[in-house]
Amino acid sequence: MARTIAIALAIGLALAGRLQADPGVLRVGTSGDYAPFSLGGAGFDVDVAAALAKDLGLRVEWVRFRWPELRSMIEAGRFDVAMSGITWRPERAVVGRTTRAIAQGGPCLVGDPAAVLVAVNHGGVLEAWARRRFAGDSVLAVDDNLSMPMLFAGGAVGAFVTDSFELAGWRRSGAPIECDPPRDRKVYWIGPSRAAELGARIDRWLADNEPRLEDLRLRWFGQGAPRDDLDDLVDQLARRIAFMPYVAAWKRAHGLPIEDPAREKVVLADTTRVARARGLDETSVREFFTLQIDLAKTVERRAASGPPTLDLEREIRPALSQIGQAIVERLAALAPVEPSRLSSERLVPLGELLTPDEISKLRNALVAVRKGAS
Repeated sequence: MARTIAIALAIGLALAGRLQADPGVLRVGTSGDYAPFSLGGAGFDVDVAAALAKDLGLRVEWVRFRWPELRSMIEAGRFDVAMSGITWRPERAVVGRTTRAIAQGGPCLVGDPAAVLVAVNHGGVLEAWARRRFAGDSVLAVDDNLSMPMLFAGGAVGAFVTDSFELAGWRRSGAPIECDPPRDRKVYWIGPSRAAELGARIDRWLADNEPRLEDLRLRWFGQGAPRDDLDDLVDQLARRIAFMPYVAAWKRAHGLPIEDPAREKVVLADTTRVARARGLDETSVREFFTLQIDLAKTVERRAASGPPTLDLEREIRPALSQIGQAIVERLAALAPVEPSRLSSERLVPLGELLTPDEISKLRNALVAVRKGAS
């Protein structure tokens, strides 16, 4: 099976320049170097892609990408969906569509935390994490992800950056390991040309096939981590907050204040309207979103200075609108949420930008959301 997929991957690579989509084919982008998601024609995402395509009545065509080229290839329509351990980030979410999360992990450092030279895979989320943690001249970005353990074992670097998914396969006896909390969510990234149609189909398939996904997690990750609609709701809340440093950067660059009462009024009015249509209590939903807005402004105020990388009107607000709709839809399906279901482990993704006290306030507002009077 792995050999067959590897051959198909090679064929897909040869056809990567073809931009015209075949309606009977699902073109899947893969790095092919990221265990346990996709390595040598095998992995969690390889199995998910095969099952997904079969159920949708499509044939998989594999297209290879290098991490630094991932976004440009998505934008150019070189494949329909990237499935290779893709981490959700705001700068990715504004291009096409990202699905609900299928797994959750975090970055890890293997080796000496004070190393003079640290290796990391070039072009991905882990490189950005490494450059935030280490001085620029201490980071060695390598194109061959699989070479990092060898560089470490040979003494060329004092440490390397991986994540909690790859860690089991790259552990070196006796080497110190430090991991961040598992806040990174793995998703599938659909290109702009098929975002609306294919994105919705994949999201429905993922929700309907959670037991199959859990079996694959047990096989490829070595442990289960079942996900449900409540996990997706927490994920959507974390995604909304994650955009706020980008909002702050855009506002600073354009001399705009953080406070925007007119915009807040529009957001709350739209949210209330959708909540009413979904059978939710308008007052509790309004209070929940008012708190989200207040927390968003707090995160904006704390955001580090830097040049804007996303456009507020063209990129950020459309993405926030889509996230807001997803939050209301999840609330409609789940409300009222039992407080016991919102464990600290489930709320971990919110800890990237919110304090424990802020998370507690958000949790309390969430469990207060209720159905409307029938």
